[in-house]
Amino acid sequence: MDNNVISPRQFMYLVSLFLIGSSILIVPTPLAKNADQDGWIASFLGMSVGVLFILLYHKIAVTIGDRTFIEATIDVFGKWFGRVICFFHLAFIYILASLVLRNIGDFMTTQILEETPLQFTHILFMLVVILGARLGIEVIGRSAEMFITWISLLLLFLFLFLTPQLEMDNIQPIFGSGIKSMIQGSFTVMNTPVLEMVVLLMIYPKVKEKTKARQAWLLGLLIGGGFLSLITLFSILVLGSDLTALNEYPVYELASKINIAGFLEGIEIIVAIVWMLTIFFKLIILYYGAALGIAQFLNIDDYRVLLLPLGMGLVVLSIIVYPDVAYFETFVRNVFPYKIMHGLLLPLLLLIGALIKKKTNTKGKPAPKGKVERNVQE
Repeated sequence: MDNNVISPRQFMYLVSLFLIGSSILIVPTPLAKNADQDGWIASFLGMSVGVLFILLYHKIAVTIGDRTFIEATIDVFGKWFGRVICFFHLAFIYILASLVLRNIGDFMTTQILEETPLQFTHILFMLVVILGARLGIEVIGRSAEMFITWISLLLLFLFLFLTPQLEMDNIQPIFGSGIKSMIQGSFTVMNTPVLEMVVLLMIYPKVKEKTKARQAWLLGLLIGGGFLSLITLFSILVLGSDLTALNEYPVYELASKINIAGFLEGIEIIVAIVWMLTIFFKLIILYYGAALGIAQFLNIDDYRVLLLPLGMGLVVLSIIVYPDVAYFETFVRNVFPYKIMHGLLLPLLLLIGALIKKKTNTKGKPAPKGKVERNVQE
């Protein structure tokens, strides 16, 4: 198996990039639809709930030790029932990876490479992902450490040059959409990407210095969630909630509106570059987690032998997972209960089972010899 490790700082960057991932383009639209001008507040609410999920996942990681979600589930629930749970959980991660890959293809074929067949885009992107996953989590972590600075600078550059076009009236009145609408909007962020963070339990055992790992996870949520909320806020401030809700990729539309003195314009490629980088890291984390988990499920020593066949299957699944772009929003909304099951219910079940087994094993251990002798004397 892969014995590479990553530092807490690298893990923090991976969390940030995972959260921004595909969400940078697809999340502002449903937020504006559900919460209107308060979509950015709904984003903050959803990310705040993410803190509770991180505390839950960290508690699970501490309880199960240096084992992944798959290893711990099989150990806690037994060879048969544990593997049934693992099968459905691995299917969830694999399908989620196919959805992320499809996001790439949909964006490229509708906005940039309109004449390029969808499958070609998927194949080319997957080749890079397979290569990255083959190099291991340590290389993935170092790559995140290298690219996070450039991604942050490009996003700040985008925010800076959009400042002259901000219309504060677009977010008025604040809280005007009502508490119910904002809560409904927060479910969008919980759906994508908060509940998806459960896959990080597949790489959490690779993080050294576990005492700093929880703080790194929380800081990663703060950075990634902060950028995502700012992107939603700027979309509403510049385009308005109505246009944001109607536009399929509102952030890409934002970049096309930048015009500085008539010579700095048409720089929407910046958004495309940022999105390609962040979605690459989200996809490679999902793909690495799926490959590692399937290898542990099948008792295969090296997950790398599965990368090519799993990649081929992912390309096919990404094409048939939903029929077209217009259906995507409905599809995502329908899989929310499925994400609740894998992002909340199964982790809770594993935590309860692990705590019970840990307590049972502690009671079943014989008392230390000195303590037994003292009890006899008494």
